[in-house]
Amino acid sequence: MKAQDLVGKTVVLTGKFSDLDRAEAEAALARLGVTIGSGVTKATHVLFVGERAGSKLAKARALGVEVRDEAALKLLLSAAPAAAPASTPASTPASTPASTPPAACPGLGGKTVVLTGTFTLMKRAEAARLLAEAGATVGSSVGKSTDILIYGDDAGSKLEAARSRGVALMTEAEMVALLTAAGIGGGLLAGADDKLARKAAGDAANATEMTRVVAELRAFLDQLRARPDITVTVAELGRKAGKAKLDQLRALRVPQDLVDLYAEIDGFHIEWRFIEPPGEGCIRVPAVTQWTRFTGDDQHYMNFGDDEEAMLLDEITAEGNTWLVRSRKAPRGSGPRHASIIFASAAEGAEGIIAASSLPEYFRGAMASGFVPYWPRCFKADRYVSYATQEAAVTRFRAKPVAPTPIVAGTRVEFEYFSEGGRGEALGLHTVPASRDAEFTGREFVRVRLDEGTVAWLPQKWTKALTGRDAYERLREPAGPLVVADLSARFDELARAIGPLAHFAGGPVGSLPSNARRAAGVLATRPFADALRQVLDLRDTAVRARLDLQASRPLTQTGDEFGPAELSRCRWQYTLTGMLTGLLGGLQVLAHHESARRGVPGRELVPSELSARLAEIDAAAELRERLASAEVLAAPKWHHVGNDAAALGLPSSDPVLSGTGF
Repeated sequence: MKAQDLVGKTVVLTGKFSDLDRAEAEAALARLGVTIGSGVTKATHVLFVGERAGSKLAKARALGVEVRDEAALKLLLSAAPAAAPASTPASTPASTPASTPPAACPGLGGKTVVLTGTFTLMKRAEAARLLAEAGATVGSSVGKSTDILIYGDDAGSKLEAARSRGVALMTEAEMVALLTAAGIGGGLLAGADDKLARKAAGDAANATEMTRVVAELRAFLDQLRARPDITVTVAELGRKAGKAKLDQLRALRVPQDLVDLYAEIDGFHIEWRFIEPPGEGCIRVPAVTQWTRFTGDDQHYMNFGDDEEAMLLDEITAEGNTWLVRSRKAPRGSGPRHASIIFASAAEGAEGIIAASSLPEYFRGAMASGFVPYWPRCFKADRYVSYATQEAAVTRFRAKPVAPTPIVAGTRVEFEYFSEGGRGEALGLHTVPASRDAEFTGREFVRVRLDEGTVAWLPQKWTKALTGRDAYERLREPAGPLVVADLSARFDELARAIGPLAHFAGGPVGSLPSNARRAAGVLATRPFADALRQVLDLRDTAVRARLDLQASRPLTQTGDEFGPAELSRCRWQYTLTGMLTGLLGGLQVLAHHESARRGVPGRELVPSELSARLAEIDAAAELRERLASAEVLAAPKWHHVGNDAAALGLPSSDPVLSGTGF
């Protein structure tokens, strides 16, 4: 690597260098025309590392940033020009007119910079004047044209905006190093190193454990933004709470951990989701307000008990949050009382999970679990509720990121939709304008022909490309018969493909079992009459084999399941009746599609002998009614749709499946 290769590029230094002073090295690089970054981002071109390099090195590797050692850095610095004395202005040749502007400062000249926060050595207006002298353009807000954000203490929304956009970040000390190396600043920057060192020492002396935790939180947010498989949808980090707010907390005798937290950050809200669903994370700590106080159960209805009072700490979801819970009584004149950190729903109250023994432990545990909702319950056995979906999200979050597979027309896709899910073929993609209607769904949509026959718009954030084959995909093979020699294995495969029978729900095509739509997708590749014949043959064969249709059958998890979460909720058990009922329900859906498509009455869909075979099956009552109808059956139109396609700006009137089911 040659010096000219880095002109105009952004580099970052990290670790301890044995033969180099980092500040001097950064200044020398700046004289070469290099931009010095404070943290590794997508905009970083090279990271130079010394000994004990930490998170910056890991992040650079994750982002694919080029990494070089100290020897390479020393070789580059040998080509850097010597620094001009800080007190001596650069001489102007006699031939240069007095009106000629000074030479631009390497690393700042020609850049558009924005200032935010409070600086130690100068006011922001003074910094803006020096930057203009250095040849930089100083902007008022972070935008597409911003090259560098220079920040001081208590930086707020501009810093978050810069991080989200991947704008290079620069500290006050880094800015001062570049200015002094270029001979800019004069008396204003005299003794800058000593002043900054005293400031750093004072900050270190006043730091608490929460200071470190909040720094870890900010770094964690940067890591989230850098992951290729994650989209950060909300990133709101408050500034430090003022003295009045902190005094309010102390007057309420809250735990010192909480005072320390708000002294560093006045609430925060972070949400993310995997680009390929499912999986998401959320943490939301409210700002200091009049509601930041302990109250009895008559205020929050959480069943912690009459002798306890609680305060909301983390609003994870509407149904489950983390609370600080403590005794309502305390000895007169005592200080803050110990508060337990409990994750609980209103139904559980004091029986909730003890999430951590301290706030730093809680926040670090939350980061380690990716803020996945219900993370305090993940990997804990619960005889009543399964958190398999959340467990899978935590496991996936902790694993090496996998870049998402792009969806294009013709891609076979899978979508998650609350407790249900489905598959189909992508017909096209469309982005809608920003609007209130699109706040919940997102702006990206996929038009999908669902396996069961409906064409609908699906929010892309709930849709992913299907890349493997499982039991569902194998059973969709039209040449494969449903009846095979090993009936038990076939029913196990059906359970993995369509899921257990968990409930029934009414709709435009009648009452349907919960696994009917997946069953319709499995059967849709066969002619309707042939699909009905095979389902009837499967049932009759099971009866002749004297299989117990009602008995619960255990299912071993193999990774071949379409919807493992639903099976987990049913304790990995199913019944043969549940499978047959699901298949009959799927035929009911397909009967409506077939009748509407062909324009023939329901009674003309199958031979009479097949209709007669349904007579003895109680679960087939609604299907028998459809196949006896003298009317053309209406195509299924799911009434649990969400937004209107026209209101969103979608080009066709197909239903938008973004409601509570479909």
